[in-house]
Amino acid sequence: MNRSLRVKGIIVLIVIFGSAYFLYPTIQRIVMSSEEKERLELEEPEKYDKMISKSIKLGLDLSGGMHLVLEVDDSQLKDSEKADVVQRAREIIVNRVDQFGVAEPTIQLQGKKRILIQLPGLHDAARAKRLIGQTAMLEWRLIRQQQEVAAVLAKLDRELKAGDDEMVEVSEEEAIADTTVSQLMAADSTVAADSLLLQPLESMSIDVPLQTLDKDKPFTSLLISFYRDWVIVHEHNIPRVRRMLAKAKENGAIPKDSDFYWDDEWVPLPEGGRGKFLFLVSNDQVVSGANLVNAGPEPNPQSPSQLLVSFEFNRRGRREFAKFTGENVGRYTAILLDGKIRSYPVLRTKIPSGRGVIEGNFTDVEARDLAIVLRAGALPADMFIIEERTVGPSLGSDSIRTGVRAALFGLIAVILFMLVYYKLSGGIAALTLLFNLVILGGLLAYLGASLTLPGIAGIILTIGMAIDANVLIFERIREELRKAKTIRSAIDSGYERAFTTIMDANLTTLITAVVLYQFGTGPIKGFATTLSLGILASMFTALVFSRLLFGLWTGSGRVKTLSI
Repeated sequence: MNRSLRVKGIIVLIVIFGSAYFLYPTIQRIVMSSEEKERLELEEPEKYDKMISKSIKLGLDLSGGMHLVLEVDDSQLKDSEKADVVQRAREIIVNRVDQFGVAEPTIQLQGKKRILIQLPGLHDAARAKRLIGQTAMLEWRLIRQQQEVAAVLAKLDRELKAGDDEMVEVSEEEAIADTTVSQLMAADSTVAADSLLLQPLESMSIDVPLQTLDKDKPFTSLLISFYRDWVIVHEHNIPRVRRMLAKAKENGAIPKDSDFYWDDEWVPLPEGGRGKFLFLVSNDQVVSGANLVNAGPEPNPQSPSQLLVSFEFNRRGRREFAKFTGENVGRYTAILLDGKIRSYPVLRTKIPSGRGVIEGNFTDVEARDLAIVLRAGALPADMFIIEERTVGPSLGSDSIRTGVRAALFGLIAVILFMLVYYKLSGGIAALTLLFNLVILGGLLAYLGASLTLPGIAGIILTIGMAIDANVLIFERIREELRKAKTIRSAIDSGYERAFTTIMDANLTTLITAVVLYQFGTGPIKGFATTLSLGILASMFTALVFSRLLFGLWTGSGRVKTLSI
């Protein structure tokens, strides 16, 4: 074997083994049964995740997933804030989706106020929309103390009674029969500054009544009791209380420096049934979560079966948080996320470290998603979904089967034609074509590019272009053989004469593919990706691999006639 063939052989072996190495996880994933995949995911999740991450990724049209178009509502922003609000929103969504673990997402600006989002392989639509659209406005506010709340409640009674509002009237359906209105006295207990340790309602002593259901006390008569610095409302009375609060806010009966907030969780009541806590929260002492630098889920040390979300501030946030906690030791504080109370701990001491936790009845998914949102930051404005499409995995599977079937039929037809028309040399073209597809698959896996339905069309086009290069070479070799040249001389001359034509044809197509990738979106990029990679692979296989095979075939000098 001469030096030239030896060098070509080493290069080809490196490319073959490299392509096979990167393509192996994809082949492993294809041949594994659904049961094997489920077992591997449960028993060896790290190994399963590694296999998925190294496999060829499928686009939205093949793997299924979500297509969303969001519109930014900047009507509440100042003119100075509107300039880059869409770009900032996109960057935050990119950060959230990256941490969410979606492979090859598409997140692009569309027009002046819209953002296009495509999430291949994601089928939990509700979770995705919740994660992407959550504004994540995290705040710490003081909960008003019992005497302040009592004064506001008395004012509400006076305002609502004086207004003779129809909501004051009591119907039999809304009244709670035989309800004892009482105060549940909280026992003195130590509460950590970054956790919530509320004593169960069942263990509280029933002591001081407020009053019974009474037209003279239209608001407070609907409240069961005080519980620490907030009140409890029975489930039956919650709709009426909500309407009264909305009316009172319109009339200015609620102080401007305070707002009422409901706890999302239901609490069991000693006399039976359930209710919710109602808090009066300060608006004038607020610590924003804008300066958070880290957040993550972790087990609750007091209840290992539950999760909480820990957080950490940057230097500026630590100063603000230390000041807030230091000035309000012994006070209850409300931790609000997007206007909803997540936790309400008491501040036992000043917290200079800037670290704490958010408690709630989080599931694993909810805790992880909340941590993602907090780490990525708050959206600068509200966003609305104006277009939503979900591609089911079954539709994606049908597309894969149809596309692969078309590619296989085309491949078989081309190979049969080459074998019939060019005989044994056609076999070399067939091996070249198969090697070309292996290289293309390896490149897709190595680069982490997504394979889409238009991408499969690009592969089919690549098959045609790859065989076209072999046809050019074979025809040039035939011409040289007609001139009575030796086999080795005819092969060398054939490759030399075909080189310029192959290079020109493939280079112009490659330039077109690059332009399509640069300026195209979605399906066009998928087509351009496989086409450009396929062109590079076909040039290598046609000019290097097939010539190596011809050299090995004819290098001994024993071949007297070339089957072409």
